This record gives sequence, structure tokens and C-alpha cells, in this order.
Amino acid sequence: MASVQVKLELGHRAQLRKKVTSEGFTHDWMVFVRGPETGDIQHFVEKVVFRLHESFPKPKRVCKEPPYKVEESGYAGFLMPIEVYFKNKVRIPEHQQ
Repeated sequence: MASVQVKLELGHRAQLRKKVTSEGFTHDWMVFVRGPETGDIQHFVEKVVFRLHESFPKPKRVCKEPPYKVEESGYAGFLMPIEVYFKNKVRIPEHQQ
């Protein structure tokens, strides 16, 4: 059986806005999944699901191709589960099913 090791980098950036939005947002932010040193992972990754706080419109964000990232504005921190779905091309012979 062959195995493949895929290294992922998950990151987050936030920047203070020069002017607060009408909604009260103080920061612009981005969260991402990518390969180390911005390496290409699309051959291994089927999709990445970002689950934002329920106060965001469409809190479930699905990225099926790079860049795997979400950019938004906000004013507070929250936990964000991230699901990475890998492509699976393994075929099981019929006699083993």
C-alpha cells in the first residue's frame, strides 16, 4: 500500500481598519489553508470548509479550488473549525469489497 504525506499550512492575518465600518467592524482579516511556502496542494485537496461564527452571512464557506481562504471584516475573535477534504483515488478490487 502506498502512502502520501501532505503538509499543510493554516494561517490567519488581521489588520486594524483605518475607519470603523457602519456595522462596527474594526479589523479586516483572512484565514487560509495552503502548502508550506505557498506550495500547491490542489492535486491532493478536494475542498476546504471554513465554519465562521453564525453572525456572518453564509457562515459555512466552501473553497473547491485555490486559493483556499476566507476574507472578512469583524470586531471580535471566535473559534473557526476548518475541514480539509482530501481527494481519494484509491480503487478497491471487487473481490476485496
